[in-house]
Amino acid sequence: MGDFCSKMRNDGPFCTSDKNNKPLHEVELSSYSISKFKITHENYAFYLEMTGQPKQLFDKEWRNKTLSDMTFLENSPAIITWTEASNYCLWIKKESGLPFSLPTEAQWEYAARNGGQYVAIATDDGTLRANKKTGKGENFATDEDRDEVAESNGLNPPLVHFPVDKYPPSPLGLYNMADNGKEWVIDWYDPDYYSKSPKKDPQGPDQPVVESKNKKQYLKVLRGGDSPVPGFPSGLTFSRSLRVKDPEYPVGTTARCAVNTPTPISQ
Repeated sequence: MGDFCSKMRNDGPFCTSDKNNKPLHEVELSSYSISKFKITHENYAFYLEMTGQPKQLFDKEWRNKTLSDMTFLENSPAIITWTEASNYCLWIKKESGLPFSLPTEAQWEYAARNGGQYVAIATDDGTLRANKKTGKGENFATDEDRDEVAESNGLNPPLVHFPVDKYPPSPLGLYNMADNGKEWVIDWYDPDYYSKSPKKDPQGPDQPVVESKNKKQYLKVLRGGDSPVPGFPSGLTFSRSLRVKDPEYPVGTTARCAVNTPTPISQ
């Protein structure tokens, strides 16, 4: 787990200088399943309705201002905080009787890397393909794709997210793990965790470690990317980012659920 490029290059250079994805360390995971899609706006709206929660929980004032951008395309990722994402997965746990939760970052990375292989980008073939003439993505959404939607519909390009099944899945059948929104995982953020992580089923620190600059919240780990670009680490399978647990403006933060059981779960 981590930046494996130096190992693949016979002690050559790493893929990134980011200290958050180092040191490379061996991880062993128990069997689990993970959703092939991010949680969609429709999924989340249904959850709110079924649990009797007011729409205001989802349509906060700041979201009302940008709601058309984030929900313009049907079946696009729900933009939610860590607590909202965790509560959604726990609701599925309650309703199904199965041990659903947010995935650990180790589970997320193992899945993004097609079962722990040395795959740097979680697309259908491990590359980012775009049309050379138009700049539009063939297996991921580019800035040109977002600009086209935004220009024709009066939206804000950075906030445009595409349907979760618009582009082809990875070889494991997972969609959008490289882009279309960073994903919350269950782990608290600790910059030194990789150097002391247990080998078996790492869950992240037991307690929050790093406070935000305003000292009001602690940081959680995010995986995946908003808009992966070749040469940049945001969409790499081993890259980590961080954000406060419940940001006031959770722009671009998405999630998917996992279920911790040795029995395969199918949708």
